[in-house]
Formats: sequence, C-alpha cells, structure tokens
Amino acid sequence: MLLSPQMKVVLDVSPFWDDDLTGIELAKELGMNYRSISTLRKGTDRGSWETLIKLSRFFSKRLGKKVTVEDLLVIKEEDD
Repeated sequence: MLLSPQMKVVLDVSPFWDDDLTGIELAKELGMNYRSISTLRKGTDRGSWETLIKLSRFFSKRLGKKVTVEDLLVIKEEDD
C-alpha cells in the first residue's frame, strides 16, 4: 500500500536551524509572525505549500546549498 492510514508528514526545520538564527529574524525574512515560526521550529503537521517553498529558499540561500521541500519533511509511518 502506498499510503498508510497511520502515516503522518511533519515539517521539521531543526536540521537546518543554526544557533545564530532567531525566530524573529526568520519571521521578518519570510513575512510571517513569530508565533508561526515558533511552531515550525518545534515541528508541525500543518502548514502551506507557500511556507514550504519560502523555507526551502531561505535555508538554501542561508546554507549555500540546495534545501528541497522534501528535505524539510519527515514521513512517519506506523506498521500494522
């Protein structure tokens, strides 16, 4: 089965978030509020395509390497 009912997709930016980056800085850069950024940093299963693309572009530029939308997502599946 390609899709499991127990599958959960979570946005996880922690591997790309360094200690020098503040939530306020990222919120300002992406045009988002700080509360949303705080939620993203903790990991969330909610969000929009626009946010994923903004994060992908931001971290790619900041890190000097390609960070894809897929890199930002973690797929968690529970086996039956």
